[in-house]
Amino acid sequence: MVKYIFFDFDGTISDAKKVTYEALAATLVDNDYKFNRAKLKKLMGLKTQQILAEFGIDKSNVKKVKAKFFSKAINDVLTNGLKLCAPVEPLYQLKKGGVKLIVLSNAEKSFLDASIKVLGLKKLFNKVYGSRPNDTKDKILKKLFKKYNIRAKDVIYVGDRFTDIEYAHKAHCIAVATHNKCAWSTKKQILDERPDYIISNFKELKEIVERLNSKLNK
Repeated sequence: MVKYIFFDFDGTISDAKKVTYEALAATLVDNDYKFNRAKLKKLMGLKTQQILAEFGIDKSNVKKVKAKFFSKAINDVLTNGLKLCAPVEPLYQLKKGGVKLIVLSNAEKSFLDASIKVLGLKKLFNKVYGSRPNDTKDKILKKLFKKYNIRAKDVIYVGDRFTDIEYAHKAHCIAVATHNKCAWSTKKQILDERPDYIISNFKELKEIVERLNSKLNK
């Protein structure tokens, strides 16, 4: 029975591709780092330290550059706002029905908090988890499952990147891919990872949850 839904955030809940790309590109330019813009676009969605490493930025400078990037991204979000990837009313309905909704993202917690505030989603999520430098999402999921005595089969993980599907499979939970105007991976990349379901909006997610839970109640 689906009791928990974990969500990626950027590209899944919020349409943050442009704001985060432009903030990181501006940060690299301001700090005189050379980088390929096309490559940067392809890397967006990975952990920031991974992206910076791809451009040869020394480990001793990563923390400083990362802090400047998120500071600019937060300021841009608070100044210019953000848009949702899809209407979230079905998520409120799921929560009202007893499903716990949790964010698990590669973004910094401070950026997630700012985004959630701007989007007016403070009451939607039960918990928000940001980036942990030494852990991948599957490892974090497994730790949370153990800590809170959660069965993996009671969990859906929803994300827009092909890596999200990979992590969901590794954590042995139900993998749901989102693909719409916000997605950071192509549909082919997502399908190659064989998600259990692929959706374009949260109404479809609600229908999946209801269908799975109704089967168990029969």
